[in-house]
Amino acid sequence: MEIAVYCSASETIRSLFLEDAAELGTAIAKQGHGLIFGGGNIGSMGRLGRAVQESQGRVVSVIPKFFDDQGLTLAESDEIILTDDMQERRKIMWERCRGALVLPGGLGTLEEAVEFLVLNQLSLIDRPLVFANVDGYWDPFFEMIDHMLTEKMLTDEHSRIFDQADSGVGALNRLESLIAKDVNR
Repeated sequence: MEIAVYCSASETIRSLFLEDAAELGTAIAKQGHGLIFGGGNIGSMGRLGRAVQESQGRVVSVIPKFFDDQGLTLAESDEIILTDDMQERRKIMWERCRGALVLPGGLGTLEEAVEFLVLNQLSLIDRPLVFANVDGYWDPFFEMIDHMLTEKMLTDEHSRIFDQADSGVGALNRLESLIAKDVNR
């Protein structure tokens, strides 16, 4: 199955995050999954994609043409899908994946994760999403979710449309169990 992973394209992030992305990439391939991701060759994206390939996994890169024009595409991907914009990129990823993981990242990663959550909230998709809360990176986001619950901006039901683990590999394992639970329903 193809698993979407949202993560950082920054080269200046902590090595802890880069190492976690590489470990996740190895696990995705070894556990028999394919990766569908933003297609970047730098930061966590680059580490993740290369690790999947080094472990003989399949990599699908979905990247806007303007990033490809800048030489930012993981050229050795098994499949490269060039899009006109970020919106098309996100849509292709959530349409093709069976579930998604969110590694530490910036605004783009947050946007992708929130869109995925909203699509689930509106029942437009039914796919699990798991945050890799490496070193507590996503704790402020989870505090915001709690605040939304307190203020009645979010229901208890909708606050449970995602899960978390403390690493990328842990998040992958949790995602697999959520998908298996859905299959067995």
